[in-house]
Amino acid sequence: MSWKLEELAGSEFQCQCGRIHQVPIKKIRLSKAALNWLEQDIPELGLAGTAVIVADETTFEIAGRQVEAVLGGAGIAVERVILRPRHSLTPSHWVLPDEHSLGEVLMKVPDNDGFLVAVGSGTINDITRFVSHKTRRPFISVGTAASMDGYASTVSALLTGSFKKTLPATYPTAIYVDPDILATAPQEMAAAGFGDLLGKSIALADWRLSHIINGEYYCPTIASIVEQVLAGAINDVSALSSGDPDALLRLTAGLILSGVAILMFRDSRPVSGAEHELAHFWEIRGLAHGRMFYHGDKVAIGTLLITEMYQRVLALKPETLDWERIYAARLPITQYKKMLQRDFAGAWEALYSPNWEESKMQELSRRTGELVIPNWDRIQQEVPKSLLPVDMIRKYLSALGLCQNPQDLGIEVEWIEASLRSGREMKPHRYTIMDLAAEMGCLERINREIVEEILS
Repeated sequence: MSWKLEELAGSEFQCQCGRIHQVPIKKIRLSKAALNWLEQDIPELGLAGTAVIVADETTFEIAGRQVEAVLGGAGIAVERVILRPRHSLTPSHWVLPDEHSLGEVLMKVPDNDGFLVAVGSGTINDITRFVSHKTRRPFISVGTAASMDGYASTVSALLTGSFKKTLPATYPTAIYVDPDILATAPQEMAAAGFGDLLGKSIALADWRLSHIINGEYYCPTIASIVEQVLAGAINDVSALSSGDPDALLRLTAGLILSGVAILMFRDSRPVSGAEHELAHFWEIRGLAHGRMFYHGDKVAIGTLLITEMYQRVLALKPETLDWERIYAARLPITQYKKMLQRDFAGAWEALYSPNWEESKMQELSRRTGELVIPNWDRIQQEVPKSLLPVDMIRKYLSALGLCQNPQDLGIEVEWIEASLRSGREMKPHRYTIMDLAAEMGCLERINREIVEEILS
């Protein structure tokens, strides 16, 4: 079945998995001149009062002025918030999703009614959706780049000091994307969007893995949506490399559809696995050293590294392992925590939760072999369904100008080693191949092999 965004918008249905799935976004417009629909849609969406347009200097010029003109022509009062970079990080032209930016937007929100309009991609949407959530004002999203899968998200990645934290937010009432606007964005942004979607290969594999070993809830319908997104992105590599506007629109549709999968599942589990844990770890280290990277660039490299890990773990024969020795060799929780404090540095306290020790003790005491051995054939048959050959991943990255060596992106060797060792604690509740490798006693060896392979 082919899933279409326009048909999913505003839908609710009983799924074969036993749950009722909802897509509360009312309208999704992806077409040339999509912004012209605003005048007709605003009253249908129940939006009233002053529209607060949130943009940066670039996105306001390429789309914000047009939004302002359309809304003004419809008799809607408009306020602008043009966010500007105020930091010493690299790249210096990026706006930060920090307290200053949030404050600028909050000060423009009307006391009574009104709605917000996010004109931009990742950061602009993160800021707007969070303010929308806090002020209980609806917002609509006008996409300007095929750079990330957060257009339909319900969380915001916000910066506090040198640490980025994911906080609850809200979904947009409607999304508008025009391919001619997408085509004005730098090619590197579309490449980052592709990198974000490439990571779905790992996310799906991790989800299946946990379903088999831990009995985690798994929905074939949502999985099929993510599979469609991944396949579509791969099929469009050549067209994306040439900057074809229609391919950019399809890529953006895939990114939005990925966000819709999150809405349906009510968590990012179907689209975020070990590759995202590595990416978020590197982001923490990068911010602490004054560097920022496109999220999708990091996810692409994370996908490459975790695919290497999957190949090595799946080649093992669990029935031949000395499980009693593996259990005995697990680090005591006090030593493990010290390692995490060292690897995460100042960020560990922000990640730490009160029940962490309890859940970690359960992991350290569980007899993984008794779960893995009887399920190994099924794991080998089902888990790799979404995985891609390493040489194909490299081919895709090369075609779109994405880095294959983490160091070329500015990710230091020590960060890579620390992330492979401790990155699974970015989201300790989410079981991934890194958790399985650790429980099977081979994480350290495999990590060493991966670092040698990738950096050779």
